[in-house]
Amino acid sequence: MSSYFKYSCRSVLPFLLLFSYAISAYCQNIDEHRARIEKIEQEIELLDKQIYSTNQKQKNTLDELVFIKRKIENRKEILKELDTQLKKLDGEIEQKDRSIKKSERELDTLERHYEHLILNTYKNRDTRVWFLYILSSKNIGQGYRRWEYLKNYADAINEQGETIKSLRKEIIAQKNNLVKLKSQTIVSQRERETEYANLLAEQKEMEGYSKRLAANQNRYKKELESKRKEVDKLNREVERLLAQAIKQQEQKSTDKEDYPVFAASTAQLTADFASNKGKLPWPVDNGVVIEKFGQHYHPLFKGVKLPFNNGINISTSAGKSVKSVFHGVISRVVIIPGYNQCVLVEHGNYFTFYCKLADVSVKVGDRVNTGDIIGTLAISNNTSTLHFELWNKTVKQDPELWLAR
Repeated sequence: MSSYFKYSCRSVLPFLLLFSYAISAYCQNIDEHRARIEKIEQEIELLDKQIYSTNQKQKNTLDELVFIKRKIENRKEILKELDTQLKKLDGEIEQKDRSIKKSERELDTLERHYEHLILNTYKNRDTRVWFLYILSSKNIGQGYRRWEYLKNYADAINEQGETIKSLRKEIIAQKNNLVKLKSQTIVSQRERETEYANLLAEQKEMEGYSKRLAANQNRYKKELESKRKEVDKLNREVERLLAQAIKQQEQKSTDKEDYPVFAASTAQLTADFASNKGKLPWPVDNGVVIEKFGQHYHPLFKGVKLPFNNGINISTSAGKSVKSVFHGVISRVVIIPGYNQCVLVEHGNYFTFYCKLADVSVKVGDRVNTGDIIGTLAISNNTSTLHFELWNKTVKQDPELWLAR
């Protein structure tokens, strides 16, 4: 009998530990989803402000259409997060149902065994019988073994009772948690319905904007051609600046006196920068990416490709400060048509490029630390947009992969 009890304890205790671990992991997972949704909602709030600011200056602009399209993308991302959350909630509810049923079966078995132990104890409740059982032993060894058996039997009854109490308590906790999970599912489902309704409204709003803007197709085609030329000039200028900076590094490397110190410093800075991939601070506060890295299509003309974006465009409040994302040296300060003032910062073999600045507060050769202000953004239609690039020597990088999420 006591061997069955030991088996029961071994089967129940690991289950209780596993249940506690599962609850902790689940809560952490839900918190991560909630944090991502809150961050996306903050971006949507900022985009609403950008649309309002733009609309105050000039109604029905291409900028507004870009903001609305970005809002729709964010709304879809929220729906995706909610769908994942609901799927996990459903899976968790199903798992909890199975766990509760398993626990109840285990409890039923333990209680029946406990009743059997108690019944046997009751039948043999006369202590004289126990003493006679021990005293009738053939030798001391047998007497000791009988005493140990009776002692373990009594311990088994007590421990079995404690195990049953613990399991009953755990089943109650599981059922309470199941109620919370079902409540959370209802909340998430309602939230999803609201987000989906918002998505449909925003898609309708975008269609309205597209129709109104389509009346000025010739104007926007001219703007697109102008943008192509500006981007082409920007890309050529960035390549030229990078080539100059890299050439200067190579020249310093050939200097026998300065080489050891320069090489060690460059290697260390490069390694430090590389180790911060995915952890770099954003160059502006409260910004939202309205044009990502790479090839994209025109927001108005279907099938028309925009010039390849070597960086990202971050929309933010008018006149915001721009900060260095890592410590380094100001390598270049230039003016590029369509991009206002631009600053190139050198971080060993890595370079960051900041464009569309109205004014610059640094000069070539200045050392900057992470978070130091390098200038303020130019204002257009009551908003500001930073063009930000990141390079590893002459290899362009997707800045979003480097910035903290």
